[in-house]
Amino acid sequence: MISSANYSQESDQDLWARLCEGDREAFGELYRYYFPLLFRYCIRFTADRGLVTDMLQDFFSQLFLQRSGLSQPVSVKSYLMVAARRKLFRYIEKASRLPVSLDEGMAVAFALELSPESILIKRQHEEQTRQLLQQKLDALTLRQKEAIYLRFYENLSYEEIADIMLLKEVKYARTLIYRALDALKELLAQDEAALLFR
Repeated sequence: MISSANYSQESDQDLWARLCEGDREAFGELYRYYFPLLFRYCIRFTADRGLVTDMLQDFFSQLFLQRSGLSQPVSVKSYLMVAARRKLFRYIEKASRLPVSLDEGMAVAFALELSPESILIKRQHEEQTRQLLQQKLDALTLRQKEAIYLRFYENLSYEEIADIMLLKEVKYARTLIYRALDALKELLAQDEAALLFR
């Protein structure tokens, strides 16, 4: 069993190759490592934890059943995130009986929250700063929130983000993130200036 500290892209490639050959142990390792990661990602599109759990169990079952037809992806992580995202949107569409698009006009939300360890500023008004930053994150577009999550929470490359978010070019992923960061900086600067002149 591979510990998460020792888990790497090389481990992914090896486990994936073994999965394609029908190795149940390799499938178990991929499941144990990626189920929590995919759950954290998918739960940001819907608050229905049961729907996400059911979808992921179905997703992994299908992955194992279709293993012989799988090809070796460049990045197992981004492949699984793309596939799980697509499947989740089909589940949401079926549950809501409304069409859900994978592109800019998504009819689903994307919740992006600060994790406790992401709050680095230790000042007298730490809670106020956290609330302000959360408000600013909430003001981002759905696509910006998702891109920020993938880049800074999942440490994915711009190439992987473009692939997951179905962007035609990698530069669009960069632009999306830069614009989100610029918007955050601008909003925070405005609030800080307003506090100084109170």
